[in-house]
This record gives sequence, C-alpha cells and structure tokens, in this order.
Amino acid sequence: MVPKVIRRIVQIVAGMAAIVAIGSYSVLKISVPDMDKTYRLPGYSAPVDVEFDDFGIPRILAESGEDAYRALGFVAARERLFQMDLFRRHGAGRLAEILGPPLLDSDRWHRVMGFAQVAAGILDRLPLDQRALLRAYAEGVNQAMSEMPILPFECLLLGYRPEPWREEDSLLVILGMFENLTWQIGEQERMATVMERVLGSKVLAFLTPDSDRYSSRVSERGPGWRPELPIPRKELAELLRGNRSDRHQAGLVSIPAVPTGSNGWLVAAGKTWDGRAILANDMHLELKVPNIWYRAEVHSEGNHVAGFTLPGVPLFISGTNRRIGWGFTNTAGDFVDFVVLETEPENPRAYRTPEGPMDFGERKETIRVRGMPDVTLSVATTRWGPVLPEVLPGRSVAVHWTALDPEATDLGLLYLSEAEDVSEALAVLKRAGGPPLNALVADSHGDIGWTYTGRIPARSGLDGLTSRSWADGSRGWKGYIAPDEIPQRVNPPQGFLVSANQRMLGTAYPHVIGQDFDSGYRAWRIAEQLEAMRGITERDLLKLQLDTKTDFYRPYQRLALAALAETPGAVDSSDLRRNLEAWDGYAEVDSSGLAVLVEFRQRLADAVFSPFLARCRQLDPSFEYGWRIMDGPLLQLLDAKDPELLPDPERYRDWNALVFTQLKEAATAVAARCRIDSPGESKWGCVNNSGIKHPFSAFASWLGWLIDMPDEAVPGCRHCVRLAAPGGGASERLVVAPGREDNALFHMPAGQSGNPLSPFYRDQQPHWVRGTALALLAGEARHRLRLEPALPAE
Repeated sequence: MVPKVIRRIVQIVAGMAAIVAIGSYSVLKISVPDMDKTYRLPGYSAPVDVEFDDFGIPRILAESGEDAYRALGFVAARERLFQMDLFRRHGAGRLAEILGPPLLDSDRWHRVMGFAQVAAGILDRLPLDQRALLRAYAEGVNQAMSEMPILPFECLLLGYRPEPWREEDSLLVILGMFENLTWQIGEQERMATVMERVLGSKVLAFLTPDSDRYSSRVSERGPGWRPELPIPRKELAELLRGNRSDRHQAGLVSIPAVPTGSNGWLVAAGKTWDGRAILANDMHLELKVPNIWYRAEVHSEGNHVAGFTLPGVPLFISGTNRRIGWGFTNTAGDFVDFVVLETEPENPRAYRTPEGPMDFGERKETIRVRGMPDVTLSVATTRWGPVLPEVLPGRSVAVHWTALDPEATDLGLLYLSEAEDVSEALAVLKRAGGPPLNALVADSHGDIGWTYTGRIPARSGLDGLTSRSWADGSRGWKGYIAPDEIPQRVNPPQGFLVSANQRMLGTAYPHVIGQDFDSGYRAWRIAEQLEAMRGITERDLLKLQLDTKTDFYRPYQRLALAALAETPGAVDSSDLRRNLEAWDGYAEVDSSGLAVLVEFRQRLADAVFSPFLARCRQLDPSFEYGWRIMDGPLLQLLDAKDPELLPDPERYRDWNALVFTQLKEAATAVAARCRIDSPGESKWGCVNNSGIKHPFSAFASWLGWLIDMPDEAVPGCRHCVRLAAPGGGASERLVVAPGREDNALFHMPAGQSGNPLSPFYRDQQPHWVRGTALALLAGEARHRLRLEPALPAE
C-alpha cells in the first residue's frame, strides 16, 4: 500500500515538474523575438528595413539618422532589454529594488555619487542633434517593450516590468562605463595616501613605478614620472624592525581576479598588402552573458557605419564608416582625486575653500529595497563633489571625478560616422566627452593616428597620486586640457602605432595623465611582431591578436629553477622541475609550467611585500596593495637578496628559502585546483578557463546549464597579447581596413541575443574560443523586419 502511494506521489510530482518545465520552455520560446514581421509605429518619417544575417546581426536601412537610431533602439531592446535595465539601474543606484538587500551597498555608493543627477545635468547640456538621437533611440526601446508578447525571462522570474526608457537612461549607461574604466584609480589613491602616511615618500615611490622595462622599449619620450628607483634599504629595514610582531602578515597584496584593458594598433599603408591602413582592436573586460556589446550596421543619409554598440546607448563604440576605422583602449589614467576636507573647529558644518568657509550641502536619497523597508540616505556635498562615507583614516574627503561633471560627458563620438579621414577624426575625438581613452584611427588613404579622447584634468600643484587639501587654492584642477593641447601622433616613421594600456607619454608632456599604467609587455610584443612584418593582411593581425607568447614570466621561471637547484633536499621535486623546464614561453592550454609560475608570482608578491606593508593594515583595516607593474620592485628585491630586508627571518633562513617555500606552496595549490596528484602533470588549461556566466547563475546555479556559456579551457594569459583569464578577456576582436570592409574581421563571445532559446544566444561563442574569423559586415539577409510609419488616426 505504502509503496503504491509513494509511487503515486512521485508520479504527480514528476507530472507537475514536467508541466512547469514545458510551461517555462513555452514562455521562453514565446519571448524569442519574431524576426520576420512588419510593424506600424509612430515617429518614423519613412519605412525602415532591418535585415538579419545568420548570426542575428541587424543591417538597418533608413532614410534619416533619427529613424535609423530609433530602429537600433527597437532591435537592441528586443534582444537585450533586461541587460539594458540592469545597466541603467546600476548607475542610478536602483538594483536593490528588484534584487534585494545584497545590492544595497552598491546602491548606496551610486546614490552618494549622484549619477542620476549627473545624467540629468548632461542631458540639459547636450546639443540639439545629440538629444534628438537620444530621444529617437528611447522611442525605439519603448516601442519594442510595448510590442513584446512577453517580457524577458529574468523579468518574469523577478516579477517586475521595466519602466519606460528615458533619454537620461542612456547617459546612465555611459556613466556606468565611466565607472568601470576609471574608478579603480580612486581606490589606488586611497591606497597610496595610506602608504605615504605610514611608509614614507621613498618607499611609496619605490612601490609605485609608472613604467617598466617593456614600456621603455616602446616609448621614445623619456622616463616616467615614477621610474624604477634604487631600493630604499634604510627605510625598508626600519619598517621590518618596527614590524616584529607583524612579520607573518599576509594577504595584503591584491591582484584583480578579472583583468581589464585593451589592445589596439594601427598599421599604415607602407606595411600592408594593398596599401590601405588597417586597425586592430580588442577590448578586455569582465565577460558575462549576454556579451557587453551588440553588433549592428546602419545605412542612412549616405553613411554606412558598421561595428558594435553598447546596449542602451546610440553610439558605435568601435567600427568603420568605410572612410575611417576607429577603436579604443583604456588609458589607465587618473581622472579621480580625493580632496581632503578641512572643517572649521568652531563650525563643523563648514569646510575651508580658497574663498573662505563654505557650508556643506545635503542631498537626501531614498533607496527602495525588495523585501525590506526603504532606506534613507543623507549625502553631504561640497564644491568639489560628494563626501565619501568611507573616509581616509582620520580624514574626511570629497571625490572630484570627471564622471561627476556634466560638462565631461556627451555623445560627440557620433560625429565619427561623418569623418572623412584621420585628420577630421582626431579633431572629433579631441572634443568628444565621455570616459577618457586612447583613440586609434585609420583611414582609406593609408594614414593612421592616435590621440586621447574625453576630458582630461589640468591639475595644478598636485599629481593625483595621493590625497591633499585644496583649501588654500595652491592645488586643484584648472579645468580640462584644451583640445589643441591634447597630444597626437600621425604616421610615425616605423609605420605602426601601438596602445595596450601602457604609458604613452613621458616627462616632455606637461600634464599628468596617470601613474598606475599596465606593464608594457603586450605593447612591446605587438611592436616586436609588427616591426618584422611586411605585406600585412587582416588575417595576419587577427593571428597577432591571438598571440600567446609571454616572456613576462621568464624571470619567475629562472627564480623557480634556481631555487630548486640551490635547495638541499629538493630532489623530491624532480617532477616539478621537469614541468617548469618544459615551459616554452607560451600560454596554450597544454603548456606545462605556466600554471605554477602564475601562482608562484602572486604568492611571491604577497610574501615579499606584506611584511613591509603591515603598518598600513594597522592604520586602515581594509588596506590592500595592488599596482599593475609591481614586478619591477618585486624582482629588484628578489635579485638583491639583501639579508637585512628578508621579510620574515623567523620563518625563512634566507631569501632562497622564501622563494622555495612559495614555489612549493604554489605547486601544491595548482595540483589541488587541477585535481592531480603531482604538479608535474599540470597544464595551463586546467586553471585558465572561459568562465563566462549569466548574472543569474550566481544565485540560481540550477539554471547554469541553460544560461551560461560552456566552461572551456582557453589559451592566453594576463600578460599575453591574447589576454585571457576566467571570466575576463577580449570582449570583441575587430580588424578592419577602411574602404575594404568586405575583408574586415570580427568576433565576440556568446551572441547577439539575451534569450537562452534564441539561435543567436551562443552561436558566436565557438568562434571566439577557437579564434576563428567572422566577417564584420552583416551577411546575406535571412530575416527581415519592416518598420513603417503609423497610419494617421482616422
């Protein structure tokens, strides 16, 4: 009797589960956009045709620019509405409304920054033509929402309906990218300020170089602002003597889990196969599903623009108009300053300024939180910006950031679609607002050029590395660098230009761009290859984008092998030695040795630096040291092997013992991660996987099989031209010779659609993993939408 009841219950539960599964599948299937349909919609001045190719890439054919961007908003929202809604909510500090308390801290931070108010200020300042395109794009997004038979599955699971799209929502998306690319330097300023206060200026300068040996090979403009310095032995030894109780300190060195940056280079006519200039660009970002970019092609008013857009924004971030091709890399520059506030002892409600005491302002923010009462936040404001809640130890600071200045953001990049050549494009770029970036342009005449785009502070009396008071007027920003003072390079004699987040300028340039630049290794490797190449084709440059050679880790290989050779009793490490000796300098999935070397470097940095930094953690409990080119000072200390500077003599008898211990611990960690018995069996692919996931799978892992990309071993590394790490890497790869777009190449991870049942959800992923070329231009039309003006009301 009981077994029959149990079987019956199991049958009922299984039946209900099947019904739920079928119903869920049906809902998802209904939400896949119909790509062969005619719509009659208000706002259009003439019919617009949208053709989709085998990858769902839209080719928009319109008579006017406004109609084209209205259609772009329409098709982008059909595929990426939830992603677009997350982007704007992130910037506005409204994620907790739909995702609950875990997002409250993020919302608080964004409310302090006041991005919603900044977006409104930007909108008020925009030229009429830019605002008209924003309005058209927003209308297209809202029309797509109104025509959807069912909302995206994420909205259904969360039980909410996205609000209508507003013009300022597109600006919130831009501000989110501003944050992604530039805020990290603000955190570096906090770090450097604590270091200066605790460790002194000499140790700070030693640990924060802004160029390395590779940067100097690709730059002919002199040393950096903080070049490699001699070891400050006296100061470091004193720190160790004062840190006797903290010598075992560890975990103070931070290396981001997901690297960001970009590669970009230009090859002039004299080095290419057909006398055209060629642009290559791959932007490195955190990778999620769907991909951050949405591919598109627009034909309107005699212009043809092809490339990729940021969902929610009517801009082609990178692409071609058949006369020029353009792309960007992150400057790794400094566009954030923390201003130390001096309050009046007799009036704590006021702070000092060059014009005398000024009262703090106040802004009230109400944050809605799903499942909780609303949270009210009071934000103190100053002439320089909002007051940060997380103060520097013992100091209150205001944040002065280009992202918070409405004057610093616009849609000036729109005008690139009209540029005829490099000269016109550089003029547009120098005047455009938005996140400051390295901009690279090639044209159909064979010319190439580089410049900066975005507003760059004209600092006076400070370099921005550490926080200072601006109260007496001797320090501050004197506006932004004027367009005619922005540097540029055009048609250099070597026939190519390279930007890979390294320091681009030396001391000859009078303004500070930044300090925490990337290692110049990627730029050096690219330049080395380009120098030797002749008759270059687009496929040659894609091959270079996929280059996995990484001499960057050679010093660590030498250190490891020397430690094994010099350590008594290391004979039991013969398998590890063979593994390290077998490394050929590449980061392929089957490369031996590299997995241990990468882990070894990170552990060495922590073991060597943390004891010197222990006092910083005493002053600031959240302190972490992270510097992109920390390898210079790290290798100096390891090469010098100064007994007086041995970080933890109670644990290590000498420097070789320290190095050997970190090597053994690294090998053990890699073996555990790879689930192998011996580190001698480790391959790079066991630790370097794609790791591209949908945000939902973090809290609904049961959905992972449906919404995540396959987790595959991938070639490349943090210090490879093919930059790759779990969950991070090339968000796109573009190669284009303006005027020869039929030969242009492009691919990106995941696909065009955000719907897991769409054929365009993951169809580009295999090409991205394998590095196979796809065409930039949309292919033969497989589906067609027609967007016609609404009939006049009868």
